Amino acid sequence: MEKEVKIKKNILNIFFEGFGIYLMNFRQFIGYMAFPVLGQILGLFLTFLLVFGFSSNLPYIIEKYPLMDNFSTIAFSIVILTLPGLFIVTKALWDYIIAYSALNSMAQAAVITGKVYDFKAHNDVAYSKIAKYIALWILFGIYTIVAAIPIFFLLWIFLVYFVMIFQVFTFESRLSPAEIFQKSFELSKGHFVGNFILMLILGLLTFYIMPLGVTVLFDFSNLTKLLTEIFAIWSSNLPLEQMNMITTSFGYTITAVDIAKILTSQVAAFLAIGFTLPLRSICWTLRYENLNGGFEDLKQKPVKKKKRITKTPSKKITKTPSFKIETRKIDPEIIRRARLEDDEY
Repeated sequence: MEKEVKIKKNILNIFFEGFGIYLMNFRQFIGYMAFPVLGQILGLFLTFLLVFGFSSNLPYIIEKYPLMDNFSTIAFSIVILTLPGLFIVTKALWDYIIAYSALNSMAQAAVITGKVYDFKAHNDVAYSKIAKYIALWILFGIYTIVAAIPIFFLLWIFLVYFVMIFQVFTFESRLSPAEIFQKSFELSKGHFVGNFILMLILGLLTFYIMPLGVTVLFDFSNLTKLLTEIFAIWSSNLPLEQMNMITTSFGYTITAVDIAKILTSQVAAFLAIGFTLPLRSICWTLRYENLNGGFEDLKQKPVKKKKRITKTPSKKITKTPSFKIETRKIDPEIIRRARLEDDEY
């Protein structure tokens, strides 16, 4: 059966459709991304809070417990204090990485069923191929590290061709990590401008406009002032004098308040970028569906042989109606539960 040729949607149609899906399921997406995003921030806060509190009270602790007056003991104590926060950060970061695949499955479910939930089933899309998923991330990490080297800066152009690797991974389970990059490249060939425009729209919206909006909310709620004060206290313990010996030669000095303002703006940007990951995933999933002609890779589908029906003169063959269930590359349990009424859960 040949692959049907679909009329391709333009980039603006894909963006607005993706934005609509994001808004219609905003509560579900925010709930799903809450721990992956906030967990990283809270984990870092907890780590710095415990270490800063320990170092600030170290003279009192040594006075009360003389056994602490030892470099090895102090170092061991600091390591122990960092473990809870680092555990939270690591778990949240891992969930954030898994979301790069799970959100594509959610986008597919939203297109097919109109609903988004059952996060575990969507996470299992990545966990069922976890070795391949880790290998894909390692390859992508190597690519970004090499592209970050100034002499290889032009390699960033290929990001336009590799932008759909996580969609290919989600919907085409038979491909190896290297083949996933190749398939993304093949889908993007001849569509460089369209991919670039979509990247530009999503980049400006989620990496620039949204962070500015979160900063305004921080200012309105006095959260900017609170965070700046907290970061300023921590920054005052940094070796600013030594740092300014270098920066003064460039015509400026760094203060604890300057560092605190930068950190506060970074928190606002991280929140905006993290919680809009679903929007980016949805749009690129729709782009993948459009360029691939659907969510299934029909080229790799085995052709089923037709059974020969022998007619017998003595018996009359009566045709019974057949009811075919449409098969899609989505967990059947997700589709079944999506068709139930909301009050049945």
